[in-house]
Amino acid sequence: MEVVFASTISLLLFLTLLESLSVCQRMALNVKWRLAADAIAYDTVWEKFNLFTTPLSFSDAYPKATNGWIEVPASQNVGWYAGGKAYKYWEITPVGVPASNWVIKSNVRWPIPGGKYATNTSYYVIERYWINRKLFYSTD
Repeated sequence: MEVVFASTISLLLFLTLLESLSVCQRMALNVKWRLAADAIAYDTVWEKFNLFTTPLSFSDAYPKATNGWIEVPASQNVGWYAGGKAYKYWEITPVGVPASNWVIKSNVRWPIPGGKYATNTSYYVIERYWINRKLFYSTD
């Protein structure tokens, strides 16, 4: 009787330990995926910020917002769940008419188990003001 009781308790402790390891592994993957998505969103928003001024339509009397979803390239793939592809979102919204500045936003969506997708909880948001970057260049 004592052996059966001890075996039952040992089995219960072993199953608890196994489930704990499974939960920790899932949590570590979620953290890894969120950090990768966060870094990609950060890089995307600064990539759009550093665009040459012409693509941002500084001279348009009535500039329009532009946005889009782009598939995350394989070089930036960090081992997301194999069930789908990751996408990054970018948006450039003019402020004022004519535009005096632009609000640039970025976010990332990645696949998770179960055929669903996760998205960062908030956008990266920065503002870009018009600056003549060649003001100090020599005209010679």
